[in-house]
Amino acid sequence: GTGRRAARSAPGGPLGATGRAAAMAKQDSPHAPRGKKSLLVQATLCILCTLIGAFYPTMVDWSKTALERSAIVIGKSVEWQETRAYPFSPVSVVLIDDAVQLSIALCFVSRKMGLRSLWSDGSLVLKMMPLGAIYAIGELLTLRSVQKGSGPVYVVIANMKLVVAAVMSRAFFGRSVSMPLCHWFELVMISFAAAAYTLLEAGSLGSQWRWEGAWMALAKSSLVAFSSVFCEHTYKSNPFHLTLTLQAAWGLATIVLLISVSFAGLAAPSVALELTDDDGAIALFSGGPRHPLCDSAAHAECVQWLSSSMRDLAASSVQGSQSYCHCLSQRGWDVYTLFTVLADLSNAISSALVFRQLSAVAKYVCRATSAVPMYVFYCLAGRAAWSMRTFGVVVYLCLQVSLYTL
Repeated sequence: GTGRRAARSAPGGPLGATGRAAAMAKQDSPHAPRGKKSLLVQATLCILCTLIGAFYPTMVDWSKTALERSAIVIGKSVEWQETRAYPFSPVSVVLIDDAVQLSIALCFVSRKMGLRSLWSDGSLVLKMMPLGAIYAIGELLTLRSVQKGSGPVYVVIANMKLVVAAVMSRAFFGRSVSMPLCHWFELVMISFAAAAYTLLEAGSLGSQWRWEGAWMALAKSSLVAFSSVFCEHTYKSNPFHLTLTLQAAWGLATIVLLISVSFAGLAAPSVALELTDDDGAIALFSGGPRHPLCDSAAHAECVQWLSSSMRDLAASSVQGSQSYCHCLSQRGWDVYTLFTVLADLSNAISSALVFRQLSAVAKYVCRATSAVPMYVFYCLAGRAAWSMRTFGVVVYLCLQVSLYTL
């Protein structure tokens, strides 16, 4: 009713900082619904949004083509554990992806308005700097979340951005964005549904479950909520293609800065290690996690040491709690890595189309429903075991998000 509309249109509301302005712009926009043709276009874009929302994290998950093996000492025996892992460096993927996005955006701006329009508004250039950094960090968090967790976990927890945005809005803007208690109850139910799915996923994966994946997904949701609450007016009040181009430029600059700082030895040393080969030379496409390859002499030496040290390890107090002799089956980019870059590009392009054609409400609903086809696909592909209870939680979460958003 009135309370919900007021909450949505207030500055920093759960669906963005300028809900009322966005709604007015939507009404005056030439893309506003007009007849059956426009309705068909919006329905098509909604389906595209749903499929891309499922396709992007799925391709990221499928790019874990390497097997990471590690030895765990249990009593007097050694148990070898295998988990799927990226053969590449996530930083290299984000670097190439941002460079390609920036190249496409620059070509578009050059033909439409000219490159000088990018720096004609100095304040906009500066405003987009933190947003570009947030975008780049968000990409890294997405890759890290899927690396340590799974695609469905990332998609489900991504819906927590509604909860985080509502809490941020209430904390920073006070009563001006207050909502009725029933809407807060809906947010609580969304949180419970996301937590229930995460716990079910953790139970099904057993020892292969890594909580870091869930925490990284929640961190990504918090970043998205922050930019939605405090920075959406920057996107809404400036030319769309300029903001996206500047965002890509600052995102690329952030990744280059991260790589430079790492190679200089000032911070994040693991980044530099993943971007070099065994001889210390820069290897953007052939680098990856710094575990030795499973068929290398270094890994064979570690296995030999483990065999000779079994008695000491079995008698130690840390047995069963530490892993040894990590190795990787392969390292470097492969065809699935290229598919990941392609999926991220398609995600960015579809987001741009949806941003122009659909309202924020429709976008949230369409993206939320992507969890359902994604879970079904994972079950059909053998990546997840079918569970009616888990499927029911996913459907309930999608319905709850749709009800709250509408």
